[in-house]
Order: sequence, then structure tokens, then C-alpha cells
Amino acid sequence: MNKLINKKSLGIVISLIFIAIIVHQVDIGKTIQAFGRMNPLFILPIIPIYLLSFVIRAYRWKTFLSGNNLKFMSLLSSIFIGFSLNCVLPARAGEIYRAYFFSKKENLNKTKVFTSVILERFFDGFVLFTILVAVIYLVQRSALFSNIAYLAGLIFLGGLGALMIIVKLQESGNKREKVKSFLIKIGSNRENAINKAFSVLNSFFDGLKTLDSYQILLKIVFLTFIVWLLEGSVVFLVIKSFGIDITYLGAFLVLTITAFSSLIPAGPAAIGPYQWGYIIALNAFTVQTELAFAVSIVNQLILILIILSAGLYFMWKDHITINEKVIEEELNWN
Repeated sequence: MNKLINKKSLGIVISLIFIAIIVHQVDIGKTIQAFGRMNPLFILPIIPIYLLSFVIRAYRWKTFLSGNNLKFMSLLSSIFIGFSLNCVLPARAGEIYRAYFFSKKENLNKTKVFTSVILERFFDGFVLFTILVAVIYLVQRSALFSNIAYLAGLIFLGGLGALMIIVKLQESGNKREKVKSFLIKIGSNRENAINKAFSVLNSFFDGLKTLDSYQILLKIVFLTFIVWLLEGSVVFLVIKSFGIDITYLGAFLVLTITAFSSLIPAGPAAIGPYQWGYIIALNAFTVQTELAFAVSIVNQLILILIILSAGLYFMWKDHITINEKVIEEELNWN
């Protein structure tokens, strides 16, 4: 419990720092006035578009797990529940809970499922990096955005490349068994720990097998582009609802910058860093900071309400009761 509280406290502090920086730069009165510019009719198409992105996410996750027999609704409910917890827990802890919940529900190996979630994040980062580079070249060149792209490329392209190298160079199962037998001989009193470690390692390698098929890789990249195309459409509609003149490609600059700024380990829903990323992206289109701040709040609030509504529905449907004690136990993979 203390670990969860400490993470939550640190995340909240980081969020408060970002919010304090933003509030110091804006006129709160002008920000409040900016909310009046929004046309609520734009929300109507946002809901089905955003929900559809989660349907694609579920189909993509099924591809990562290479499971034809996996129940689609189980995948979808697990994603919504995990994303719901991201709205109330720091550092995207809902992703870990999602992997645990789904593996338990479908009686799958926990490490393999968690590996698939890690791969999702790397592919998301790779696709967002690609989009950001294209948008910087076509729409808005900036040293700040270029630096963000360089850092994102280093993290996601480097990480994905490293994982693919691991898949190609991983030792055969027989060699791993020989290494395990040798370690057991020299540390017989640690046989259980060694067996457990190699079991986790084998499950991790099993989860990476997706990267060994170029056909599956292309399918995953395509599905990931569709996910972010839908999410970019949501951002575009929210911005346009405030009467801001921005192109469709311009909205993707906002999407990618907010997505990368949300990686900062802040409080629930990345409140603070999300607004900061939104503001610097819209500032590039000469949108006033107060207006950009208002748009960021509305955009995040809409997404949170949709996610929480769907997440609570699936929790009710699956008869799931979640409290901090349960989350703490499951995040420790007990």
C-alpha cells in the first residue's frame, strides 16, 4: 500500500508543478471566457470515433497475443478497465492491472500478456514518432518539436530495435535449459528461484514471438496507424469546436506532442503535462495560451468521461470491485 501511496504522491506533485507553471502564464479570467467559444455539437461525432479506436486497440491486442480463441469482448473490457484506472492512478499503473486482470480472466501467462502490453507501447511510440516527423516536415518546423522527435525516436525506435534483435539472437530452448541446469548445480539452495526466473524469461521470449513475423508486424503497424488516425480526428474535432483555424495535419502535431508529454510520470491521467504539451503545440499555430489551456481541459475531460463510463460499465458487467488494497496486491503480481 505504501508503494502505491508514494507513487501517487510523487505523481500528484509533478502534476501540480506543471499546473502551477501553466497557471502562472495564463489569465484565468480569459481562460474561463474561452470555454464559451465551444460548440457542443462537435462532441456528438467524437464519442463513436473515440470508442471505435478502442475496438481497434482490442483487435490489435489480440494480434499481439496471437490468440484466435481469445474472446474479443474480454479483450475490450480489459482495455477499458485498464485505461479507466489510468485516469485515477499515477504513472499509467492501469496498464499493469490490465495485463494482470486479463491473464487471470483468460487463464493466460501473466508475463506473456504483460510483454504484449509493453510491445503495444513501443509500437504506439514508433507510429507517433513517424507521424510527428512527417508533421514537422510538412506543417510546422520547430527546434523544440524536432528535439522531442529525436528523443522519442531514440526511446521507441531504439527500444523496438533492441527487442527485435533479442528475438533474432535469443538462445534456443535447449541452450537455456543447459544454462539453467548449470546454475542449479552451482546454487542448489536456489533451485526454486532459478526455475522461477527462467520460467519468466521463457514467457517473455514467448511474448516477443510476434516480432518474428513480418506479416504480423505489418498488420500491427497498420492497426496502430488506424488507432492514432481516429485519436487525431478526435483532437481535430475538439479544436475545431472552439472555432480555431487548424488543418487536419496540424491537429496531429497536437496529438503527438500531448502523447509524448503524457509519458512524464505525473499524476492520474497525466494532468499537467498533458495541458503543457497541448499549449506548446497550439502556440505554434499562434493560438493564445488561455484558449489553448481551455481546449486542453475540454479535450482531456471528454476523453476521461468516455473512458470512465465504458470502464465502469464493464466493471459492472463483469462484477468487478476495485479498491486500493486489491490494486496493490495485483500490481505486485501476487
